[in-house]
Amino acid sequence: MTLETRIALFLLNELVSALRANDADSFKRWLSGGVQDLRNPAVEELLLDWLASFLTEEERDRLVAWHLGVSL
Repeated sequence: MTLETRIALFLLNELVSALRANDADSFKRWLSGGVQDLRNPAVEELLLDWLASFLTEEERDRLVAWHLGVSL
């Protein structure tokens, strides 16, 4: 397993954990760190292709609300 793959899996785990804890600040910090480590295209792919499959519908709605700056 490559280092980039390990970083991506770790990042995915931390993003899901922050989202499930309803911790927007941690989610944003991990997302920012992931962009610095993996670059923006890799993180976008991770979010679009993988994150959604690990989230419940409620968690996906909360993620969209955070992105839009709305509180649920």
